Amino acid sequence: MWTRSLLKQNAWNSLKEKGYYWNAFLVCLLTGLFVDGSGGGVSSSSSVNFQNEFPTGEMTEEEHAIIIGAIITFIVVFVIALAIAFVISAFVGGPMEAGRANFFIKAREGDTSLMHMFDNFGSGKYMPTVKTMFARFLYTFLWSLLFVIPGIIKTYEYHLIPYLMAENPNLPKERAFEISRRAMDGEKWKLFVLQLSFIGWYLLGALVCCGSVFVSPYEQATMAEFYACMRAKIIAQGISTEEELTGGMNGFGGGMISGQITSAQNPYDM
Repeated sequence: MWTRSLLKQNAWNSLKEKGYYWNAFLVCLLTGLFVDGSGGGVSSSSSVNFQNEFPTGEMTEEEHAIIIGAIITFIVVFVIALAIAFVISAFVGGPMEAGRANFFIKAREGDTSLMHMFDNFGSGKYMPTVKTMFARFLYTFLWSLLFVIPGIIKTYEYHLIPYLMAENPNLPKERAFEISRRAMDGEKWKLFVLQLSFIGWYLLGALVCCGSVFVSPYEQATMAEFYACMRAKIIAQGISTEEELTGGMNGFGGGMISGQITSAQNPYDM
């Protein structure tokens, strides 16, 4: 069974020995612009302080019209900005998140080309990726409306979907959700603790200007190790097959943790 220390050590060794840290850094930086909290939004400091702009007392019809016009303008601008962010997230962010997963999957096996980040933008891969990644976003958002906890649970339940799309963009949406849900059964809390173990690195990075961005390659390489474990679990427990996961293409390659098991061993029960 996998452990946090084993995954993190393998991720660290992979980054160091295969020498792809700076490619990984660029991948994380580019993806962060569209995926990891780059939304922007409208600052509250830009709102109009009507109380200071207009004198107290009864307002004239002209002042009412100005206030109403300002409110309508604010709403229109907000809706347009939200729509633009939504479109970018759906048509760029989703494929880029799958592309990031694809890069780290390939890099783990020694193919460190930066261009793997854009594989899911290729013909026959783009729209299936958009469809499934958008469904993941939508379902998580809707569950979040039932208070925060259900949304968090679903976030971890759907964690493997970008990696599944990276390997096989034509995997049917329903199957991607089913595979991720079944594989993450019993793994959600352990993944949460694994992610939490990086908080020290991020706090250390925060002491340096933008230093935390340099931690992302290490975390994402560890997430690729985690997916390798979940992938082995998926096959070992009959949740899916190698052919379905890859769409008939070349497989993921290697064992669950490079150098830790032999082909004769069950790749999940260490």
